Order: sequence, then structure tokens, then C-alpha cells
Amino acid sequence: MSKGNVLKKASLADLIFRAIFVIFSILTVGITIHTYQLSINTINEEVKRNLQQTSSLVTNFLNHRLAILQIRQDTDAGSLGLQDGENTDRIRSLEHYFSDIEARSPYNSPDFRFIEVDNTLYWNDGNNLFLGLGEQDLQGILDKNIHINTWYYMMIDKALPNAHILIRKTPIVVSSSGKVRGYLYNAAILNNNISFVHNLKTVSNSQEVLIVNNKNIIASSIKKETEEYNRIKKVINESDLLSPNKIINATDIDVKSLNGKLSILTLKNKKNIEMLEQRFIYSVVLSFFVLIAIAVLIRGLFEHKIVLALNSLLKYADDVSKKNSDTQYQGSGILEFDNIGHKLEETFIELIEAKEESYKAQAAAEKSTQVKSDFLARMSHEIRTPLNGILGISSLLKQSDLTVEQRKQIAILHQGGEHLLAVLNDVLDFSQIEQDKLNISCEPFKLSDVLETINAIYTPLCCEKGIDFIIHNKIDENALINSDQVRLTQILFNLLSNAVKFTESGNVKLTLSLKTKNDQIILYIDVADTGIGMDQKEQALIFEPFIQAESTEIRRVGGSGLGLAIVKQLLNLLNGKISVQSKSGGGSVFYVQVPVAVIETVDTSIEGQSNTYESLLPTGLNVLLIEDNKSNAYIAKAYCQKYGLSVDWQISAQNGINRLLEASFDLILMDNQMPEMSGIEATKYIRRVLKSNIPIYAYTADVLKESNDEFLSAGANYVITKPIKEKSILDALVFYKLQCRN
Repeated sequence: MSKGNVLKKASLADLIFRAIFVIFSILTVGITIHTYQLSINTINEEVKRNLQQTSSLVTNFLNHRLAILQIRQDTDAGSLGLQDGENTDRIRSLEHYFSDIEARSPYNSPDFRFIEVDNTLYWNDGNNLFLGLGEQDLQGILDKNIHINTWYYMMIDKALPNAHILIRKTPIVVSSSGKVRGYLYNAAILNNNISFVHNLKTVSNSQEVLIVNNKNIIASSIKKETEEYNRIKKVINESDLLSPNKIINATDIDVKSLNGKLSILTLKNKKNIEMLEQRFIYSVVLSFFVLIAIAVLIRGLFEHKIVLALNSLLKYADDVSKKNSDTQYQGSGILEFDNIGHKLEETFIELIEAKEESYKAQAAAEKSTQVKSDFLARMSHEIRTPLNGILGISSLLKQSDLTVEQRKQIAILHQGGEHLLAVLNDVLDFSQIEQDKLNISCEPFKLSDVLETINAIYTPLCCEKGIDFIIHNKIDENALINSDQVRLTQILFNLLSNAVKFTESGNVKLTLSLKTKNDQIILYIDVADTGIGMDQKEQALIFEPFIQAESTEIRRVGGSGLGLAIVKQLLNLLNGKISVQSKSGGGSVFYVQVPVAVIETVDTSIEGQSNTYESLLPTGLNVLLIEDNKSNAYIAKAYCQKYGLSVDWQISAQNGINRLLEASFDLILMDNQMPEMSGIEATKYIRRVLKSNIPIYAYTADVLKESNDEFLSAGANYVITKPIKEKSILDALVFYKLQCRN
């Protein structure tokens, strides 16, 4: 027999099996090792993430609790500041006030509170006695002279037992004079506070919780003198926080401390992690042997049906790849291939279902956006309605015969209302920017006019703080800038407001210039201050929204935390950019670049508009005012009557419609948010049922574009936004007369 005849023949299935078996074995070993290592790392990362999450939960719970106590304290201090300082029965008044507060909201009340007047204990609620603290101990707290509006941790070692407390001091200010009457102290006890420790244990999902000061346990969910308590105490004293059967996580409490480091320790069992590791090892070993057994069985299947089954499966896969929704897998005699085929079929059905879910998710997102818009509209209305009264009445009072002190008080009231309006506008602008609904409108304007307004506003503000306000304008005063005047002014206001707020001495300087860069004219704006400055970490975050919540120093001066985020977004819309140079304690400089177009000559028609403004006002109009809010109606009537308009006020939409049937009017001022029938519904009724063409001016606190568009679609001719200012009324009257001419 020849040598060639003794060669052993092998079937295709056998050759395929051998190749697959070798490759499969190598891959299996490699994947097993890699998976094991990956899983161990995953377990470690999960433990680390769990500990971080626990720390976050503990920190958030503590911050939330302190925030509630802080809000309650600030509210109490404000309320006490509004009360009569000459009250002869002051102590009883305090007792009644705080007992009523604790009865209505015990969770929001501190463990004990007391009041300091002239560095002396004036009053306490008596709860300190239950904690072993006498009046001498409270006086000792006063002598420490802690900063106001800051939470402190302190230990009172003269108490029996030693008292560990978190305490905060806030001033009681007389609202009429601004004088500090005294200080209100709120305190929360840490040791022997079973409820607080239990809540920490529940929130952090831990087996046990301890509060530690300088390695000393001051509060614990573990009973004292037990074996576990002594074991944990020993671990804490050794400072390694390693326990054979517990995972110990330390979370430092971020408050000012007068008595060393304060931490919260959470304890969790290690048994779950050890069991997870063991189960994984067993599953890996078992899976390895199962896969080898399956590989052996596959050989027999290859010898009989594998080629046919494989071709069938490949054909089905090819059909599926063509996305034919009518294709169904016909099955296979090989179980594994049959499963694969049906899995492919199920997967194909799931791409379809996923696509449908995607459509549903998109619809839900659109609905969420609508809900957000509705909420912002409602919020805007609810805030702008009282603001309308505040700003309107204060504007009218400023024009009346007042004393110097009264004018000062009215100016403070008006400035406060304007600040609240600015914060509200920041929130709405940021929301519109997020939804890509804020449009840029570029028109020629004199930059010098904007600077006059800025100078008129910020020079007095800086004078009040004892700092200098400097404007260095290198641009021709007669030049016209083609850009969005409103948004550019908003950018300047936000930057200058921040500079003034954070500068206590020195100056705030605004520098403007025009330069040509890459065949494009760039407006350069530099805003420099000598304020508190920022470190590198703060500079990296200042253009993020709500960043003020991260800084106590920034939070001290107030604000929405959206100003610089809005500046950044507005500059993006204007194709501009902004950068900052600062150091902590050394002031800040913000550099802004905005592409603009420059017109060398001033349009005399623009300059002449202000001189002919009053000639554009109509006179002798009969106005029907439909407004359910009495203060808003009073302000609108006052402004209208000032310019010779006769006003008939109706308190509801239905009353207004009835009055419209009885008399004739030249103009209708229509509020929107009214009971029974809204202003939009009333406008539709007047236009479609009564067939009336009387001009209707919407008079609404809804500032979102969708709300305004809905009013205009209903038949309104003009939209006036609350809070109503005198210029808003004048602009509306000019629009009325110009409309009548056309």
C-alpha cells in the first residue's frame, strides 16, 4: 500500500471542529482570566462607589437638615425684626411666637434656641435645660463671638454630660431702620440625639452609624459597652479604619469647628462582598467546564447537520439584514442554531419595538418641555403680579412730593423689586436659551446711550459702597453699533453687577474699544474689579449654571447663580467669547469679544425720536381695563389717567364683555390669568362672537413667547408685559397712535 493511501482522511465537520476547539479553548481561557480580573476590579469599584454614595447621602442629609434649620432661623429673625421693639411684654411675646412655631412645624425647629442682646443672654426657650446646659453655658457660647450665618461645631465640656452641638448665629434686624437689635442662636445637639443618628442610619442604608470627634465617639447607634462597640472604638483609636468584618466609611462634616475634626462613620457588612467574590469564582469555573462539554457535543452535530443548518441560519441573517419585517425564522434541527435564529428574530422585533419606544420617549420629552414651559409661565405670572404692584406703586410714589428719607425708602423698595425682577428674568432667559427659543435681533444703536444708562445706574451703587466706578470708552460717541442692543446691555449689566457685588474697596472699571481682527470688527469689553477674586478651580466653574450654590462667599451676596452662565450663552448666540483672569484676593478681569458692524454716522431720525415722543401720544381715549387684581388695576389706571385717558375698570372677563355691550371704547387692556374666563378666551369671544375690532392690548405677567403668541393668535393687537412700567404704557400708546395712522 502506498504512503498516500495510509493518510488518514478527515471530514470537513471534523476539521472545522478541531479548529474551532483550539480557538475556542484559547479564547475561553483568555476571556475567563480577563473576566475574572475585570470583575474583581468592578467589585472594588462598586465598593468605592457605594462608599462615595454613602458619603454623599450622609452629607446631603446633614446639609438638608441644616438648610431647613437655617431657613427657619432666618425666617424667625426676620419676623422678630418686624415686631415692635418697645413691646413691654417682650419675653412673653417671644414665648408665644416660638411655641406657636414649634407646634406647627416641630421638624423645622432646633433642639434649643436663645437670643443675645448687647453681648448678654436676653432670652432662651428653656430646652437647653433638658440637655444639661444652664444659662452660664449659654453665656459661654456668646463669649466665643462666632461669625454670623455660619454653622459651628463646638463642645461644651462644662455641661453634664459634655454637650456636642452644631450652632448658628443670625442677626435680628429692625426692618424700619436697619439696626441690629440682637442675635438669634439656633442649636442642634449631636450626642444623645437618637432620632438624628437613626435617620442617618436609614438614609445611608448602613448597619450602624457613629459620630466621632477627635477619635472620640460622641453618638452611636451601637449600644455602649457591647463587644461590637468596643471593637469599633479600638479601630477608631488605631486610625486605620480597618475592621475584619465591617466596611467603615468616614465622612467629614463640613462646618467650622471650635473643637477639632468632626466625622460621621457608617458601618456595612463585608459578608455580601465576600459571598459575591466566591460565587463569581464558582460560576467562572463551572462555566469553563460547561463550555468545554458543549464544544465536545458540537462535534457530532457538525458531522450531520451543521453545514445545512449553518446555511439556513446565514440565509435568515441575510434576510434580516435587509430589514424585511415579514421574514420569519423557520427553525433548525440543531437546538443551538435554532435558538440563535429565534434570538435573531426576537432581536429584530426588539429594534422595531425600540424604535417605537424612541418615538414614545421623544413624545414624553416634548411633553416634559411643555410642562416646564407651563410651569415657567405660571411662575412668571405669580411673581410678576405682586412685582407689578411693588414697582408700579414705588414708581408713582417717586414722582410725588416726598421727604428725603421717604425718597430713600422708596428707592430701596424699588431697587429690591428690580433685583427680584432681574433674578426672575435670568431664570426665564436661561430656560429659553436651553430650549433654543431665545432669538437675536440686531439693529443699529448708539453705544454711548447704553453707557449713559450704565453710568446712571452703577455710579450711585458704587458710591453707596465707597468704591469708584470708571468708564473708559475708546469708541466714537457718534458711531452706531449694529448688534442686539438688549442682549449686549444684558451682558454688561450682568458683568458689572457681579463686579460691584464682590468689590468692597477700590474700583470697578469698564473699558470699551473697537479693533479689526481677520477682516472683522470686534467690540472689546473689559470689566475689571478689585474684589475678592477667584482661584483656578472657581474660574473653571463660574460659567456653569447655579455655581453660586458651591461657594459660601459667593452665596453671601445673593443672586440666582445664572448671570455668568447667561452671559456665556448670549455671547455664543452673538458669536462672541469671554475669558477671565483672576486670583484669590486680587480682583478679577473679564474679557469679552463680540463681532459687530459699525456705522460711522448717526441717523438723525433715531436721535429725533425722543424729542417727538410726547407728540405721538393719543389723548382723550376711553379705555376698558379688564383686570382681577386690584393693585394692578390701580397702577394701570394711574398711568393711563396721567396721560389723559379715561379708564373704566371691570374685575372679570365676563363683566368686561357685558360692559362692552353697554358702551363704546377706544381701547381694551386685557389681563390673562383671571378666574372663570381667561384673557385669551375673552379675546377670542370679542373677536369671533361679538365681531368687534376694538384694539385689544394684552396686559399679562406671562412672558414666554408661546404665551404672547397665543394671545396674538386670539386677536390681541399688542402685548404689555408685567410688571408695568411707565415706559411700557407710553410705548403702547405710541403704538396705538401709529396703528391708527396706518
